[in-house]
Amino acid sequence: MTGLRIAYLEGDDVTAMLSKDTVLPELGRTLGEVALSVVGANAYLGVEHMLAALATDAELIITGRVADPSLFMAPVVHGFGWELDDWDRLARGTVAGHFLECGMQVTGGYFADPPFKPVPDLAYCGYPMAEIGEGGEVVVTKLPEAGGCVNARTVKEQLLYEVHDPTSYLTPDVTADFSGARIEEVGPDRVRVTGIRGRARPESLKVTVGFDGGFQGEAGIGYAGPGAQGRAELARDVLKERITNLHKCQGRLRIDLIGMNSLHATAIERATDTQDVRVHVAFAALDRAEVETVMWEVESLLCCGPAGGGGFRGQIVPKVVTHSAFLPRHLIEARTEVLET
Repeated sequence: MTGLRIAYLEGDDVTAMLSKDTVLPELGRTLGEVALSVVGANAYLGVEHMLAALATDAELIITGRVADPSLFMAPVVHGFGWELDDWDRLARGTVAGHFLECGMQVTGGYFADPPFKPVPDLAYCGYPMAEIGEGGEVVVTKLPEAGGCVNARTVKEQLLYEVHDPTSYLTPDVTADFSGARIEEVGPDRVRVTGIRGRARPESLKVTVGFDGGFQGEAGIGYAGPGAQGRAELARDVLKERITNLHKCQGRLRIDLIGMNSLHATAIERATDTQDVRVHVAFAALDRAEVETVMWEVESLLCCGPAGGGGFRGQIVPKVVTHSAFLPRHLIEARTEVLET
């Protein structure tokens, strides 16, 4: 394609800024105290970093890691000319981005839970839209011909989605306070949100640090018919014995019996004998040879028993482990480049 103006934003890659003294708050340890190799680290950029790209009038803008609400708010700030310390307006723009960032969640997708929360025409659920006024007024809606729904309940669920503290929702742009939010249905599939306030943005930017976590293997084998539950339980016990005691594998092992306890693990198991159980094994370790050993043990059940096992599937993939850190925002410099095709 020719005649396309593309702007791309760099600066989120902050791997070189980390040191062995960088603190990982979730772990209560420093980078140097974690016995894993860093494969990369990316900061969450915000609106201020994207404005230069928007000023180029590019048809396409490509960014690195940017906070989800900021992707939606940056064009609003650019279009209305909001100041970057107009905290109330920025908070209202942030809540609009927060409603849109997860797509069909706010139009009924993740809300649907029959028979308690029915959603019409979910197979053709539409993506949401936000009508944003110059003062930050927000109305969440969708196209009238699209499936799904927008109502007070869908909006309330999305408002609190992934929000640990509604009084202090931290983004690179603002500290938003959702605690005074007022949700009002103003028409079919139209919800007005008011009462959002804002305070000064954090002085640090969140950084996701990726570590080389070795390898993860997943494998499964199924049992069906009378006695399937007992045979699956026996297969599980055999695998545990051979993996932990015979091979002495040191990685992390999890075995689920799908159809009995695959979501709640051993906390809940069906009391009745099921005739359809799949043994699912997951194993993670730094040493690929250990993971391969576990995969072979699951596959060997096809001939080594218990009886009637079939449908083996298995794979090994590289594993990345992530933890969060924080860097002072003044250290992070975004750069915008423009490419003409």
